[in-house]
Amino acid sequence: MKKNKKLFKYLFITVAIFLSALFFIFLYWQNSYYSKTYPGTTVGEVDMNKKSKEEVNNIIKEYVYRIEKNGLTFEKNDNVSVLKIGSDSFDSGPTYPFLNVDLEESTSNFFDKYDNKSFWLFIKNLISNKNNDKDYIEFELEEKMVKSFLEESYPILIIPYENAYFYLSDNEELKIYREKIGKDIDYNNVYKQINENIHKLENDKINLSTHSVYPEFKKEDLKSIEYKIVNILEKAKSMKLVFKENSDNDSENDLEDKKWSIPAKTLISWIGVRDNTEDKIFLDEEKIRTYLEEEIAEEVKVEMVLPKFEVEEEKVKNWQVGENGRELDIDESIENIKDGFKEDKTEIFLSTNILDVESFTSKNDFNIEEIIGTGHSNFSGSSASRIENIRVGSEFLNGLLIKPGEEFSLMSNLGEIDAENGYKPELVIKDGETIPEYGGGLCQVGTTMFRTALQTGLPITERRNHSYRVSYYEPAGTDATIYDPWPDFKFANDTGNYILIQYRMEGNNLYYDFWGVNDGREVTVNDPVIYNIVKPPDTKIVETEDLEPGEKKCTESAHNGADAYFDYKVVYPENSTTTPIKERRFSSHYVPWQAVCLVGKENTEEDETINEETNKEEGIDKILKDNEDLSGN
Repeated sequence: MKKNKKLFKYLFITVAIFLSALFFIFLYWQNSYYSKTYPGTTVGEVDMNKKSKEEVNNIIKEYVYRIEKNGLTFEKNDNVSVLKIGSDSFDSGPTYPFLNVDLEESTSNFFDKYDNKSFWLFIKNLISNKNNDKDYIEFELEEKMVKSFLEESYPILIIPYENAYFYLSDNEELKIYREKIGKDIDYNNVYKQINENIHKLENDKINLSTHSVYPEFKKEDLKSIEYKIVNILEKAKSMKLVFKENSDNDSENDLEDKKWSIPAKTLISWIGVRDNTEDKIFLDEEKIRTYLEEEIAEEVKVEMVLPKFEVEEEKVKNWQVGENGRELDIDESIENIKDGFKEDKTEIFLSTNILDVESFTSKNDFNIEEIIGTGHSNFSGSSASRIENIRVGSEFLNGLLIKPGEEFSLMSNLGEIDAENGYKPELVIKDGETIPEYGGGLCQVGTTMFRTALQTGLPITERRNHSYRVSYYEPAGTDATIYDPWPDFKFANDTGNYILIQYRMEGNNLYYDFWGVNDGREVTVNDPVIYNIVKPPDTKIVETEDLEPGEKKCTESAHNGADAYFDYKVVYPENSTTTPIKERRFSSHYVPWQAVCLVGKENTEEDETINEETNKEEGIDKILKDNEDLSGN
């Protein structure tokens, strides 16, 4: 009996101590960790212990700002280069971010589903104590942009490998070119270091390393099949590629049957070798493709003319009927060539495709009934060349018809952005220099097209915001940047009918109207929410020789950095075959943008001395020249 009492006493004391400890832990949690990060939470060297959501968000935001301000730094043998967010002009050049950190998602990763307001989950976390094993920061890295930057900055680190291959000497003798080992940047190691930096909230230098790239075939590997190559070359002497006219095409530009001989040196470049089959020899499809594209495709091609018209006061004017076109079917032609060589044919027929365009004769054939969406932007303060670029780009789009179900690509329809197509150059600042670049201002076209597609209720399939806030595209969050060849702006025509694009320039305002059939869909585009405002750095001064000494011209004004989002909702009619309601949030992040001013470079004393000496020399040369003229020499 005494033994049981003693046991009960110990049990009571143990439970009391446990409950007391639990009570004090509860008080400790409530006073210190309620709705805050768990004990021991760190990110790299950064102590994230006992932080509120707002504090966590601010820490991550400050880190993102430092990366945006300083860029990513790469180093190899004391050769240092810095990848900035975008170009130094926010209206021309690739001004899209290479790094997107999801602030909201990253912040939420530090908190459980109850926002760290559950005492029992707090206890569970204390027991497991795994706060240092997590990757809290959510981000997207544009590896393609990083790779492109490194290729341009460190070309000396890149040496393509070369396989051994057959070639013909000047006297048509078959030879074998010896293989070469190549070298390349270890991009996986680069991405790994960037990932580690970001997950630790650091921005250390990225040390570049290289690795050897070995060829697949050596000279010795090819000697055993040399006799086969000789036979192929001999048979190919009588082979011809033949284009046979397609009688279904009534174009005036039709060609008669045409034949091409395959030059021996071209054929030898097509021959590849592989090690995973009995017959090592094969025809390289990419080499054949290059030959067909460069030597034959343009001779066969007939441009398709799209139907195009303008609507004015609901009447059609300037009607242009479409015409069929023709193009070389390269993929099928490659297969024909491969089969022809296998079967020792003397004539190998090339395949073509007819580019069929519907033959409409009036607007009624397209069911063009009314305006189904209008987008607008203002370009006040633009230079004459910028306005001209906006007009030229809009002219390329005016009257275009978008087929039902078609994905529309803006970059594909703006033509080549050069002087030949009417585009004007704008001075932009790149790498500390002022250079002319064609197409400055075309982002006005991209932004207006984005807004038009939204107001029409169309699915947006590709869109990127600028890295910086641009006054032409306010309010923030409603812009779309474009640049050749990427990024593009794209949307899909899911109306079930044709869409006709029309544009208007009224004063300093640009409008796009989409004409088509109103299917009853209801569109809601909320006003953007703008937050996380960040002040810009001090003005950036760039010396240039394009201005008179001391002359100052500010190309960009300062803009705050910010985050922005707006919600987009489309409610489809009851008889629609698509999802009744589609909702999407468009989020944008903008880096603070400093004012940029060009200042004419002042002549130094050394420059003036050089100029004086040059003038003297030119004066002496002129006197000697005059004397020569007088003497008749």
